[in-house]
Amino acid sequence: MDRNEGIIRWSPNPSRNEFTIFNLNNKVCHLFEATGHAQPLPGRFEYKRVSKHTELPAVNTYDWSPTIRGLVAVGTAHGEVSLLRLDDNSNACLTLPLKLQRPCQSVSFNTTGLLAVGLDRVRNDSCLQVWDVNERLAGWDSHQKGWSVPPMNNIEPKKKLEGSTSITSIRFFEDQPKTLVAGVKNQSVRIHDLRDPNSAVINFPTRCNNNVAIDYLDPNYFASSSLDQPGLVIWDRRVAGRSTASPMYLESFDQEEIPWGAVLKLDRAIEVDKTTYVKQLRFSREQRGALGVLSNAGQLQILQTKKEFFEPGSSNDVPDSPELLEIKKSYDLEYPFFEHNHRRKYEHRIVSFDWLNLGTSDLQGRVVALRANGEFEILQMPAATANQLSQLMPWKPPHHDGEPYLDLMRFADPVEREKVLGPLYSTAAKADVAVFGPERFTTKSVTAALHEEVKKALESAEDPVVDLLAPQDSALGARASTASAPESLGDDFTQVNLEPKESKRPFVAENSSSEPTLPTKTYSSQELYERSHYTAISRIPSSKTTRDQLDHVMLRRAINGYLFNPKTNKNVVTDDPWLQDVWEWIAGAEVAAQDDGMISAPLDLSYMGVYTIWMNLLGENSATRLIDSTLVPDATQWERLIAVINKRAGRPAFDGVQTSKPHHRQLCLAICGLLKSPEQLEEDLTELEKAGKYTTAAAWALFEGVPKRAVEILKSGGTDLLFVAMALDIKLKSSAALDLDDTEWSRALENHPQMGEDPYLRAIYGYITTGNWRAIADTTSLPLRDRAWVALRNFPDEKLTSWLTKEMEEAIHTGDIEGIVLAGITDNMVDIFAKYVEKFMDYQTPILVMSFCYPRYISDIRCDAWRKAYKDFLQRHKKYILRVKFEQQSTIKSRTRDEKPVIKPPPRQITIRCLNCDTNTANDLSNSGATTGPLTLSSSTTMDRRNPLISSGINAGLSCPRCGCHLPRCAVCMEIVGMPRSDRPEMSTDDSVKRMANFPTFCLKCKHVQHMDHSIAWFQRHNECPVPECQCSCNESKGRERD
Repeated sequence: MDRNEGIIRWSPNPSRNEFTIFNLNNKVCHLFEATGHAQPLPGRFEYKRVSKHTELPAVNTYDWSPTIRGLVAVGTAHGEVSLLRLDDNSNACLTLPLKLQRPCQSVSFNTTGLLAVGLDRVRNDSCLQVWDVNERLAGWDSHQKGWSVPPMNNIEPKKKLEGSTSITSIRFFEDQPKTLVAGVKNQSVRIHDLRDPNSAVINFPTRCNNNVAIDYLDPNYFASSSLDQPGLVIWDRRVAGRSTASPMYLESFDQEEIPWGAVLKLDRAIEVDKTTYVKQLRFSREQRGALGVLSNAGQLQILQTKKEFFEPGSSNDVPDSPELLEIKKSYDLEYPFFEHNHRRKYEHRIVSFDWLNLGTSDLQGRVVALRANGEFEILQMPAATANQLSQLMPWKPPHHDGEPYLDLMRFADPVEREKVLGPLYSTAAKADVAVFGPERFTTKSVTAALHEEVKKALESAEDPVVDLLAPQDSALGARASTASAPESLGDDFTQVNLEPKESKRPFVAENSSSEPTLPTKTYSSQELYERSHYTAISRIPSSKTTRDQLDHVMLRRAINGYLFNPKTNKNVVTDDPWLQDVWEWIAGAEVAAQDDGMISAPLDLSYMGVYTIWMNLLGENSATRLIDSTLVPDATQWERLIAVINKRAGRPAFDGVQTSKPHHRQLCLAICGLLKSPEQLEEDLTELEKAGKYTTAAAWALFEGVPKRAVEILKSGGTDLLFVAMALDIKLKSSAALDLDDTEWSRALENHPQMGEDPYLRAIYGYITTGNWRAIADTTSLPLRDRAWVALRNFPDEKLTSWLTKEMEEAIHTGDIEGIVLAGITDNMVDIFAKYVEKFMDYQTPILVMSFCYPRYISDIRCDAWRKAYKDFLQRHKKYILRVKFEQQSTIKSRTRDEKPVIKPPPRQITIRCLNCDTNTANDLSNSGATTGPLTLSSSTTMDRRNPLISSGINAGLSCPRCGCHLPRCAVCMEIVGMPRSDRPEMSTDDSVKRMANFPTFCLKCKHVQHMDHSIAWFQRHNECPVPECQCSCNESKGRERD
């Protein structure tokens, strides 16, 4: 077992709500008791620490006794088996006397006090030993600390089995305490009945002999896996001979689908990357057939198994026959750390897990997971009604604002309403109920209260979908979003909300002031964006009128010209300052990339960000950013090539901290949009002063290295900023940081009326009190662009690399679109937008932003999905011209340096086919969706022999290029369709005749053709085809009544 990892285990006794955590580094074990809620939300797992054991041996394997509360058996790699007592802080330990010392690889308790010990192979000794713990603890008083039992060195095992083998895993069956299953290394899994004096064994040959786990709800099934394969096998202990097996099972075995004794075999149960293997298997006590699978890469997957169906009374209905299993569903509760779309740090992966004993199957199954960094949390299986809400909505296309389509279906019959909506309301009611403690879900009072809550919800006429995002944060007023984590927003739409509207509105006294109240908490820029985003795009459904606008925001923006012009887009999103900043950055990047301004052969750095340039990252598709080269330049060449770009652009030299990459910093500051000459800086500061933004101007001056100018700006800001100006002036005249923590001066600054809402003032205060630029760079309430500016000017190279890496990971984790400054429009920005789409369901902005570089520089399936979703969105709302503009302009954006678009034009949607040979007569067959094979055409001489006008007819589109057959004749006038008509309709005074004269109409039944004006005139009086003896009712339609 990896010494850098830990172990978490829930009590094997269902009556005890306890769990233990082993810290293998510090050799400490903690015992906890769950006391209330256990939800997969931060801070929603309530527990208390009971005791700890601080003298753990080197743990190689362990097990927890289901009968004695604090008894844990620990096997070590040195051949010792220790009995620890965890529940009294006594650090008590007993050792079982093993004769031959060798690694202990598995231990397991049963429900009667037996302990099975699996040992490594050694000659002349059994490797599976069964001890009676009750004998070793004879005379023990549980009310006293420690074990308080005399030493017994002469105690012997009750049973010795498996000589000269290596036992890798052991488990006892709960329904048969004297029967156990053991894995024998590289050989088999074996079932031993300790009651049999002849020691008979049921043997299943396999290499999957590790991590044995028994299904508590159906003990006939047990699972095992291997340490060198990503698969697993589930076995059935009822397997005996072929005579007792059903024909269905024998067929599966004979076709080598499963080995003998197995009922389910998965060759790849986890995601594979290098040396990935199954690390842990656990069956749930409440969810039948639910098997948790943990890989060493941190992937936690739940496999929901069920028995394969066979007809009762058929030949496959054989008593005591093994029954095959199949996977009903699988859920990824955690992805592996290397998974591209859900990448996380290696030290944040899950290293151990166990199922919670909830005491009921009415709640969703939950596990407690321990991460490599020592943190643990609750993970929860999806509810059975997870997809029901979307299935109970009409989802009719909303063609106009104010037309509701997210309403829940309404049922006039109360019995039908309860039957259909009851499970949905029940899941919502149970979402926030305690599962442990005196008010747990299983108590009668709580169950009755929930029943009444569901009953009231079913009787209510109020739509439960309306209030999913209703505001409740009084600190930010009625326009704030919900206090729940924005990351869980996507999950909210799988449930309904039973909380009444009134409880979600912040209380406002009648005589209270209308002025906004200062927030009691300082929010980061990202948190402020998440809290204002729903308001800015009308996503707070506090009433039906506003909630109906939820799905029209993208449509309104598209109609207002939201496409690929950054300046236009900035004007469209005036209600969202963060998006405005994104488009302002893109506008600057677009200007910088014009005329190859960001190219220095062989590098194309167009639309790249601070992090990607500082780290010399070209992305996964790096070849697209290399010009006439296949080799990526090294770090020294990058610095030289970037110097060429900076010189060409005439950027001022970098004059900040000493660095080995000055040209990198010079370009990165320009990417932030803040690298300015002294004249430009003074002009900007003056404009900010005129606008009354004194703290912003002072902060910019401080960041740019002109602190005296910052003091002057603060002094001109009035009496409110005079104290800050004086403090900054004192700080500048002193080389040391000011210790203002306990002074009246510090309290005066902290209680400044603008301190709570002005991030720039807080940044200046942080610099005054610490004298450290890190305080400003870590002020998350500042825009990320300004923080990156400070870091680039003042951090040494190693510290800057660490800071940029941390901020990039945080932006990806939170979906912070301000991260475009760091990522640019690169692969990292795709990761940021993936989280952004998950939070806000806005895929319009991500695809418009990414289209500047996708698919020219980027190839990612998520961009493909956003592009298709946005095209379908415009098509669904019948905005065909907007869809065509998006396709055309995004295709233009995808052009490479040789002007070839990466996005291929869509296939032709309408073609003409010859009625004689069914050949597509489109001239551009390669773009018609037809077969691209060569078209066999007759030679021109052959055509001339048939008719000298065929070649010209083909060129004019009047004749088939394969068979030479011309367009058919009009069934009314008998003239060839497409040719000039003898009645000269173009000379008609009737505009409708002029328009329709040259358009043919086809009957899809009989395939006869008429000129459109002739067709209208004919079918005004007839239903049948004008062709004699055709008798086709061309004009007949069901439900149509003729006058």
